[in-house]
Amino acid sequence: MDNMSDIFSNHPALKNIHPVKLRLLQEISRKARGHSVEDMLPQIMMVNKELKRRNLEFTKSESDLLMEVLMQNMSPADRKKFMMLRSFMNE
Repeated sequence: MDNMSDIFSNHPALKNIHPVKLRLLQEISRKARGHSVEDMLPQIMMVNKELKRRNLEFTKSESDLLMEVLMQNMSPADRKKFMMLRSFMNE
C-alpha cells in the first residue's frame, strides 16, 4: 500500500465517505503526482463535474484533505499559485 492509499484509508474525514467520492479523490491524487497546478486544473474541473452529475459534493474536510494531498509534491511556486486559485474558488 502506498502513502496515498494510507492517507485515504486511515483519515477520519473519510470514514463514511461515499464510494464514488473516495474513488474520485484517489484518482485525482494519483494523477496529480508530478504535475503542475495548470496541468491539474482540467482534472479538478472534471471531478467537480462528475460530482455534480451524481448530485454529490465534497465536504469541507474532504476538500481540505484533497488540497493537502495535491500540495504534497508541489514546488513552492506551484503551492502559491494553488493557494491563490483555491482562495478564488472559496469566495
